[in-house]
Amino acid sequence: MERLSDKYLTFDEESRKLLDPKVAELLLDTFDKVYGGICEFFNHGELREVVYKVDPEYDGIAAVSGGRVVVNPEWFTKHPWDIDCMTHELVHVAQNYGRGSGAPGWIVEGLADYGRAKFGLYNKEEGWSLPKYRDNQSYTNSYRVTAAFFVWVEETLDAGLPKDLNDTIKAGNYKDNYFADRTGKTIDELWTMYANANESKSE
Repeated sequence: MERLSDKYLTFDEESRKLLDPKVAELLLDTFDKVYGGICEFFNHGELREVVYKVDPEYDGIAAVSGGRVVVNPEWFTKHPWDIDCMTHELVHVAQNYGRGSGAPGWIVEGLADYGRAKFGLYNKEEGWSLPKYRDNQSYTNSYRVTAAFFVWVEETLDAGLPKDLNDTIKAGNYKDNYFADRTGKTIDELWTMYANANESKSE
């Protein structure tokens, strides 16, 4: 049976040899299990071709350019269970917003970590989770903080907002008043509601 990775992922032997074989196999297996759902949610079901490139010269963790995902092998040596850092990057591949989308970076990265939380397979093993609210946070903190906020909005106010937000950005229609138009509340008002709801839980 053909795997999704057979058709849509290039992960050459040179790159695989730079990783522990178990990590390389988990990356392949995770791609097969999560990429279809990610593309269904973030790219209207269209599957884009992806390249995994393991680069010892790259000093970050992982990054996307087009459909090419570069990853630092040292990261997986230190964090062999952080398989879903690549799930985050696959969301970026599917987002494919392009320049001039109008979406601020905190939304782009917040949705990517929302996608990691939604589709990731090994977050628990890595000890990765969405953070609880703290009063020094802001929705513009990006990544996990923003993702936790999006999950709260989804679960308490508007179940369709994260997907609609993504689709609106992809269509080139994102504007700063998006949240007010969608929910009747400005982004600041939504954040205040989120803060109040979670502060009351911790009391």
